[in-house]
Amino acid sequence: MTAQINLNKIEQKAYRDSQQDGLMELMMGLILMAFGGFFYSTVFVFYILLILFSGRIVESIRKRYTYPRIGFVKFPQENHKHNLTGVFLFEFAVIVITFTLISLFGDVTDYSQWVKWSPVFFGMILVGPFAHVASKSGNVRYTGYAIMSLILGGFFSLIEFWSGCTGLILYLVFIGGFLVLCGLVLFIRFLRKYPLPEKEAPDVSK
Repeated sequence: MTAQINLNKIEQKAYRDSQQDGLMELMMGLILMAFGGFFYSTVFVFYILLILFSGRIVESIRKRYTYPRIGFVKFPQENHKHNLTGVFLFEFAVIVITFTLISLFGDVTDYSQWVKWSPVFFGMILVGPFAHVASKSGNVRYTGYAIMSLILGGFFSLIEFWSGCTGLILYLVFIGGFLVLCGLVLFIRFLRKYPLPEKEAPDVSK
């Protein structure tokens, strides 16, 4: 039992170290901000491309800046079937909670009410991935992200705006901007913490 617990801690530390460059926060924040911006734009090609190539973009940056500094660890593949089931159950629970909130404070047949409460809906949706990464890494900062997403979602749902989608747009921009800022701070700190070793000058005397 002790060996199993120690193994879990080792796996958490390895995953936590692999995410200390802040690139996950940076990319996720950019995607959320782009999604918020496209409510005012019919051009969504950039958003789709950003989602499709986000993994490759992060991987290419890590090959240039992260792996030369801390190395590379190949993690075992997760059970996608199990994860998919968990995602569906979580999203179903979020829909039920949102339906309950609208029933208590409004009319579920009124479309504007669903738009009004969409920030808290997205806030609860984001809790899922943050909680998942917090469990894998054991890092409390992801728990903080989850709490922040809920607080901002509730805040922008309770405020009355001049336009129905304004609350959701502001939520996506604020939470996305917050993640981008955190990602940049973590990335800069990572580069300073792990400077590349200086190449030794060749000994011309030999």
